[in-house]
This record gives sequence, C-alpha cells and structure tokens, in this order.
Amino acid sequence: MKTWLAVVLSFFLFVSLGINIYLWLSLKQHNDKAYELEASYEHRLDSDKQLEAQLGGESQIQGMAKPFNNERPPAYSSSMKGVSKPSGEPGDQRSISPLISQEKIETLTALLNNGQYALLTTELTNLLKNDSLNESLLLLEAELIELTKPLPTAIVHYYDLAELPLSTETLAFIETKIATLYQQAQAQLSQDEQWELVARLNEPLYQRIPDAKHYTLNLAEAYAFQQKLTLMEDVLAALPLNDRDANIIRNKAYEMRDVADTDNTPSESELAPPEAEAARYQTRVALQRIGDQYRLEAKALNQKATMILDTGASTTAISSRLFARLGRMRNLTFIGNFNVRTASGTIEAPLVQIPRFYFAGYEFNDVSAIVLPEDALPDSDGLLGMNVLGQFDFAIMPQSSELILTERD
Repeated sequence: MKTWLAVVLSFFLFVSLGINIYLWLSLKQHNDKAYELEASYEHRLDSDKQLEAQLGGESQIQGMAKPFNNERPPAYSSSMKGVSKPSGEPGDQRSISPLISQEKIETLTALLNNGQYALLTTELTNLLKNDSLNESLLLLEAELIELTKPLPTAIVHYYDLAELPLSTETLAFIETKIATLYQQAQAQLSQDEQWELVARLNEPLYQRIPDAKHYTLNLAEAYAFQQKLTLMEDVLAALPLNDRDANIIRNKAYEMRDVADTDNTPSESELAPPEAEAARYQTRVALQRIGDQYRLEAKALNQKATMILDTGASTTAISSRLFARLGRMRNLTFIGNFNVRTASGTIEAPLVQIPRFYFAGYEFNDVSAIVLPEDALPDSDGLLGMNVLGQFDFAIMPQSSELILTERD
C-alpha cells in the first residue's frame, strides 16, 4: 500500500515539475520576443530621428532660398487702408493646411481685394467646414467681416479668434489688429464729437470685455456727452467709487447738465458780431435755399461738391456718387462700418476719412464722413455736419441767404 502511494505521489511530482518547466520555457520565449520587438522599435526610432535631422537640415537650406515654400501663403496685401498686417511682421503669419493650396489662397485674396464679397463668403464657408482652424482662411474671413459688417462686430470677431488655438504669431497679429481698428475709430469719432457713434462702438466691446477699463470709460464718456446720465452711472458702477477717471467723467457730465439748465440762448442780435468786427473776424458763405434746405459749395480733395447744410447732423455725410468720384478706398481711409440713422431709418454705412476738405476758404484735414446710398441723397453730394460746422460760431441769415462763420478763439 505504501509502495503504491509513493508511486502515485512521485507521478504527480514529476507531472507538476514538467508543467512548471513547460510554463517557464513558454514565458522565456515570450520575453525574448518582447525584447526583440522593443529593440527593433528603438532601432527604428533612432533611424527616424537621424532621417528627420537630415530632412530638417535640408528644409532649413530650402527655407533660406524660398521662405514661403508650400507652407506659407504669399505676403498679404489689401487695397483698404488700415486693413493690413502690422508693420515689422516677418511675412504673413497665416499657415496653409495641406488641404488648401497657395494658389487657392491667392484666389481668395483677389476676391477680397476686388470686392466680390458674396462669392468670397460662400468659398470661405465651404472651406472652413473641412479645415476650421486654417489660419489663412480665418484671417481672410475676419477681414471680410471687417469690410462688410459694423466695426464693433468685426472687433468682437477678432476677440473670438484670439480664443482659438492659433500660432503665437497669428495671435500677436490679431492683438495688434484689435488695437489698431479700435484706436483709429475711437480717436476720430471723439475728435469729431460724434458721441452717439462712440457709444455704438464701445457698447458691444464693453459687453464682450467688461473688465477692460478703457471700454468702460469711453462708453461712459459718450453717455455723459449725450446727457444719458443713468446709463453713464450704470457703466461706471463697474469701477470703484473712488476711481479718479470715473469721477472726472461724472463731474464733467453734471457740470454740462447744470450749464444746460441755465438759459444761455443768445438773442438774434447777439448772433451777429458788431459791424466793426465783421470784416475782420467773419466769413460769409452764400447759401442756396431749396424748399426748407440750404445748400452751399465745398470741395473734397479735388472734387467740387454741393452740400446740404445740416446743423442737426453730428457728422458730415457724402453720397455714394461723390465717394466713387473721390476714388473710393484708393484715396480715402476706411475706418469701419456703423449703423446710422437717416430720414428713411437706420442703415449700415461705412465711415471714411477724407484727407483734405475745403469749405468757406478753410482747409480741413482728415474729415470723417459717412457714405450714404444714392437714394438717401438724390439731389446733392452730401450733408455738411457739425464735425465741420462745430469748429465755428455760426449763424444762418435767412434774409440774405448767408451763413456767417466766426472763428472760435
């Protein structure tokens, strides 16, 4: 009995030992294959790195000879003043994806420069569906919006672009673009005291970037000059009560309110200076009366213009016909599109800057003007607004059909 038990135990011992040896051999074989694969992979990585280093050296040499190659679009140019890349920028920062050829970008750029905005919109929409982060396409779309939508909308769109995962160079370009567009418009509108347009410029930006103090202050100032004191206080509430800049705006607003409450309206005899001073300090401009309108002659650049005298207009306006005669954007600076009120309602119109404007023997530089459609000004070349007239003390003399201008001290 004991002998059989010993035999059985020995049998199971040998079987167990055989199984263990089999498992050990299998595991060893598996590990050897794994080590071989790992060594092969490392060898392949080393080969790839060497190949990449060689190709990189060749790319640098080729890049020196042909900097844009197939990875960069051609240097971008625009016929619009103020619509160009920042100075000192090392080539166009928009990258071209392998899906978009350089020739395609050139074609799209030509559509933009030629004013074929509807076709360009369709092309960009289709291309961006397949390549939504292509920087060339995104910046072309941004410039298209800049030329066809209100300026605040264009600036907000640039802010939206700045939140995308774009290259450092492109983000720097966008930041410069925002600053350039905003500062140019803000300076021009403030200089012309077009406070309603200043408010329309800053309202969307204040809502988009509520922590930006300059948007807050500029919007509050626009409300202050319009005597919209409740809106002014609502905006300034975003700043500390003891903020110096905010209190300067408040004090100015309430000072203007107090002055307005005082009846300082001059009598008719006070409008015209004494006869002895008239020849020295006054300029008399002949007016042509047609119905309830007065018209006068002026000149924009080298083009004569018949303008309607409009003391209720904060800014001068020119007709689309005069705009075309002036050479459009070849000779005028485009500031941006704005929503403006006309006799027929609110319309979207471009605001431009006329380098030289002549009126009553005076020359004015960088006069801003809204370009109105032909049906808004069917019988004249434009409206002479307060951004020009406001530089004088003036009086309209109905009896003699004259405009008397007196230079302000």
